[in-house]
Amino acid sequence: MLQTETVHHLAYVNGDLPGFLNHLEESFIDRNEGAFIATVNPEIGYAAAKDKDYYQTVSSADFILPDGIGIVLTSRLINSRLKSRIAGYDVFINLLSLADRKKKRVFLYGAKQEVIQAVTDRLSTEYPGIELAGYSHGYVKDKGKVAKQIAAAKPDMVFVALGYPHQEKFIYEHKHLFPQAIAIGIGGSFDVFSGKVKRAPKMFIKLNLEWMYRLLTNPTRWKRMLNIPKYVLSVLKEERVQKQRHYYPEQIKEQSKIDL
Repeated sequence: MLQTETVHHLAYVNGDLPGFLNHLEESFIDRNEGAFIATVNPEIGYAAAKDKDYYQTVSSADFILPDGIGIVLTSRLINSRLKSRIAGYDVFINLLSLADRKKKRVFLYGAKQEVIQAVTDRLSTEYPGIELAGYSHGYVKDKGKVAKQIAAAKPDMVFVALGYPHQEKFIYEHKHLFPQAIAIGIGGSFDVFSGKVKRAPKMFIKLNLEWMYRLLTNPTRWKRMLNIPKYVLSVLKEERVQKQRHYYPEQIKEQSKIDL
């Protein structure tokens, strides 16, 4: 069993990338058992805190990964210390290598047509051991049709790059059609893998400044970045309320009656 730490009602995997991948391989992939993996950054964590339905979707995942240094740092502010970030793109790349080594069937869903085509082209040359079970761009209006396509393909792994909240909702609503598959939402990973978007240099990644590189290279993301402090404040506010309930339960109860 992997250790977890709860931050804002979501139980994150508390470990590192190698440990998580080893557990996933030995306990799920080698046993042909499926799993739903959610990669959560502060933006997604904040959205889940504000939307009960989306929270239900994300919290149902078999594994919730802290895909964002903001999640890790915030956890340390409330003494739920997550050991490290586990980036969704790194999981994607490592799962491709594993699929190549073990001759696994893979289905790709998401991004624009030219991007998904570039991804499949790269897979065929760099990962010859992978059996491409199928793929679809992310602009198909009938998502149920894509889900049936995935079910018919019987893949071992399903990579969904629709961005949040769409990718998590898709897996949540349709995973019963491909229960044997490892299904993971990976955001913009197809854009990076295809070469359309450059990932941050290793120095930025090592210093946990990948978010800054994204902002510098795409300034229009600044509005999305505002969700990081909103997330931190939301977590700290809830932590303060929880402490008050612990130390002054009767006072909180009486105050609740007054507020009503």
